[in-house]
Amino acid sequence: MNSDENVEAINFALSLIDNGYTNPNPATQTRYDLQDMFAAGKLAMVIAPNQLPTYVADKGGDINMVTVNIPANDGKASSSVGVMDRVMAFKDDTAGDQGARNEAIGKFLKFFYDPENYVGWVSMEGFLPAVNSAVEALVAADPSFEAWLDVLAGCQFYPTAKAEWDQVKQGVIAAEQNALTGADIQDELDALQADLVG
Repeated sequence: MNSDENVEAINFALSLIDNGYTNPNPATQTRYDLQDMFAAGKLAMVIAPNQLPTYVADKGGDINMVTVNIPANDGKASSSVGVMDRVMAFKDDTAGDQGARNEAIGKFLKFFYDPENYVGWVSMEGFLPAVNSAVEALVAADPSFEAWLDVLAGCQFYPTAKAEWDQVKQGVIAAEQNALTGADIQDELDALQADLVG
């Protein structure tokens, strides 16, 4: 998406807010506010994580809901934002036993990703699986889970491995919130780009 498309998309989103098609206070309401409204049957559609059915049930909600991809314009593919955690191991060049450490790390990863262990952990945390071996077990336990896997196929993940990502993320959030209170989005994005490049 180029700069003009970004501005157009944000201006379209602002028009939805201005015309009353969204929740009343998008700059201040949290995901949990929206999920509460959805659980109470006061919101027709919500973009939420795969824990939403459990969240709604815990709130006592009794609504008919289905999981679907985020709507997209004709000719455009739907996409979702994926958030991921990482399992990391670090090499210690001063350690005389790095080979043994590598072997221990390998044993841990095999244990962790073994379906008997991994499926339980993913289910408990409400995460989507990172390995195919867990998918069949999760779908067998809850057939509705397959819809989340369809969404996962189109996910775009935050580029958290890039050092500058946090500054970009915070800058975009600030630009969007300023636009919600009347600032010109093009000016906001231009200022952010100048700050990042400068």
